Amino acid sequence: MPPDFVALAQGSRSVEEFEAGMLTGLQREIGCDVAFLAVRGNETSPTVLGLDQRIVERAVAGGERYFRDLLPVKRAALGTRGVAVDTAVLGSARVRELAYHRELAIPSGVRHTLMAYVPWRGNVIAAIMLARAGAGFDDTSVRRLEALLPTLGTARAAFGLPWVSDPLPQPEPGFFQRFRAHDGVRSLATVRTAEGKLVVQDQNGYREMVAHAGDEALVWTRASVKKPATSGWPYIELFHVAAAMADRRTRAVFIGCGGGVVMRQFAGTYPGITMDVVEREARVIELARQWFALDAIPNLSVHLADGAEFIERAAAETWDLVVIDAYDGTGLATGFSTNAFFAAVRRALRPGGAMAQNLIATLDGQGSLPDVVAAVSAELGLPRIVPVMDAESGYDRAAVRNVVVMARRAD
Repeated sequence: MPPDFVALAQGSRSVEEFEAGMLTGLQREIGCDVAFLAVRGNETSPTVLGLDQRIVERAVAGGERYFRDLLPVKRAALGTRGVAVDTAVLGSARVRELAYHRELAIPSGVRHTLMAYVPWRGNVIAAIMLARAGAGFDDTSVRRLEALLPTLGTARAAFGLPWVSDPLPQPEPGFFQRFRAHDGVRSLATVRTAEGKLVVQDQNGYREMVAHAGDEALVWTRASVKKPATSGWPYIELFHVAAAMADRRTRAVFIGCGGGVVMRQFAGTYPGITMDVVEREARVIELARQWFALDAIPNLSVHLADGAEFIERAAAETWDLVVIDAYDGTGLATGFSTNAFFAAVRRALRPGGAMAQNLIATLDGQGSLPDVVAAVSAELGLPRIVPVMDAESGYDRAAVRNVVVMARRAD
C-alpha cells in the first residue's frame, strides 16, 4: 500500500513533523539514500533526510546557481506529470559537469537525482529531490511518485502555505509610445474620479498610484515592481505591530485598497490568513487589478463599498484585525475618526483583536490625530501612537508625517 499522506497530515502535530514523515514515506515507497524538500516561499529552511548540514547550507546559499543547473530537468518534469530524472534529461556526462553534481551530489555520495514538483490549485508549491548512490530511477519509480504528487499537495496545504508575489505586470511592447515618459517617470494609466484623477506610474523601480485633486497630489501606493510586497512607504510595516498585538491572525479586513501592498505582506507573513479589502472607488479596484495584480493575492475578497458603512453592517466578532488606510484626494476620508466608527470597529473585532489606522498628521495637537486618539481611547482602549520619523523631519512636532494609531480590543 502506498503511504497515506493525508492521514499523516491529520496525525502530525506540526508542519515540521509532517514534512519529515513525508520524506520517510517517500524513501520507503520510491527508494532513495537522501531526500530534500523545499516549499515555495520558504526555500531557506528545507526539510532533508540523510544530508549533512554543511551540504544543506551550501545548497541554500547557492540556490540560484543550482536552480539554473536543474532548469532543464524542471521543464521536462512540468512538461509531463511533474517528475523527471536528471541523468535521463541531461545525460550522465552532462550531469557530471554541473556545479550541483560536483558540489552537492558527489559530497553526499549520490549519482542519480529524481526531481518532483508538488502541485496545489494549479501552482507548484514545493520541489522534492530524491537521490540514489547506486542504481538510477526507473520508469516504475517515476510513475509511483507522479501518482502521489496530488495527494502530497493536498496534505502539505493543510498546514498553510508561505506565499511569494511575482513581479508586477508589465505593459505590452510599444505601450509607452502612447504615453509621455520623462525624468525616469513612465505613465501607465490615467483615470478620472469625482475628486480629480488617478495616475499609475513607474518611477525608480517602484510602481505608484497617485491621486490628483486640483493642484494637490498624494501617492496612495508605492510598491516595488520586482518585489511588490516591498513598499516604498515605511508606515506599511507598522501594521504588523497591530498584528502582533492581536491574539490571532486568521482573518483581517483592510479599509482602502490602493495597490494592495499590505495585503501582499500579510499573505506572505501569515500563511492561510483570510482577508477582505473594502474600497469605495471602483476605478481604484480596476487599476489595482490591472497594474498591481490584486487578484493574485490569495484568500482576498474585494468589496466595492463605503468602508465605514461596511464595518457598521458587519456581523459581530468577524475579524482579528481591522486596518484603515483610507484617503480621498488629499486627506483622510470622512467617517473614520468618529466614536461611532470605532465603536463599530470594536464590535466587529473578535476578542483579543486589534486595529491600526494610518494618518497623515502632525504631533503638535493640530489636525485629525487628536480626534482619532480620543475616539479610539473611548471605544477600544488606550492606543499606541507610532510616528514615522526620518532624518529630515526628525523630532519636529509640526512636521507632516505618517502616524499609525493602534489599539487592542479591551474586553
